[in-house]
Amino acid sequence: MPVAMNSPNHEAGTSAQALAAPVVNINSVWASTGSLSVLLWVVYLLLVSLFAVTGGQLAPYDSTTQLVTARLLPPFSESSRGFHLLGTDQLGRDVLSNLIAGARLTLIIGVASTFVGLIFGVALGMLAGFYGGLVDRLVMRLTEAQTAMPMFLVAIFFLTVIGPTILNVMIILPTLVWPVFARLVRAESVRIRACLFVEAAIASGCTDWGVLWYHILPNLAPRIAVLAVIEIGHVMLAEAGLSFLGVGVQPPESTWGLLIARGRPYLAVAWWLAITPGLMLGLTVLALNMLSRHFAKLRGAAA
Repeated sequence: MPVAMNSPNHEAGTSAQALAAPVVNINSVWASTGSLSVLLWVVYLLLVSLFAVTGGQLAPYDSTTQLVTARLLPPFSESSRGFHLLGTDQLGRDVLSNLIAGARLTLIIGVASTFVGLIFGVALGMLAGFYGGLVDRLVMRLTEAQTAMPMFLVAIFFLTVIGPTILNVMIILPTLVWPVFARLVRAESVRIRACLFVEAAIASGCTDWGVLWYHILPNLAPRIAVLAVIEIGHVMLAEAGLSFLGVGVQPPESTWGLLIARGRPYLAVAWWLAITPGLMLGLTVLALNMLSRHFAKLRGAAA
């Protein structure tokens, strides 16, 4: 009876298929990991925003209630009041409750100051890029003059002179960010001004205001949004620095920067007083930066 014989080529092919390792798509794994990290950062920012919106209503204790017998308790401790996840401060106040209460003013100052700086920077940048000439030179020299100055030291000087109140802080902080918006918007406006659809709108009789509002600004919006998310983090860091130096928000108000300043004298014996608000501030700024990078990638993919 004849026996079927396999060819050497067939045997080699079968062996290669059996020994072949599964191919892993690195790009797909990286994309899924990146999407998961972005989702985690978004959830974190939503949680911080919820704390800011609700104030101290979600806090386990009243952030102002003192209990001297439970002062400087480390994290995961208990007192006669109950369990303290992040410990207590020098007056026996719950640290977690103070963090939740401080989130509101920290985010309000960051978002409001960035928005004010955005309005001024975008308006001046669009005018400079659209009209050019004297307007362009004037706006750019103004931004260069302010960029050349140590604005953080200038902010410290003015807050020392006029007084460290919340309103004064929110007036000073936009001066730190508007030049960044103005320079970016001016460069993009110059590029968009030369596009055919803008030339067609001008030729059809559209007013300068109509061109700026309906044709140039919508094309600037994605870049402005990405930059705004980054600058919110920068403004939060600036506010924390001012409060840490004693010229920012003052007690009895509470921000993360002020909590860091309060915990600094106790850093050797109660590290959690300064480390936990600093960690919250750092994670929030990092989350904003990661979110802005994701927005930039989406915009690049859409383009």
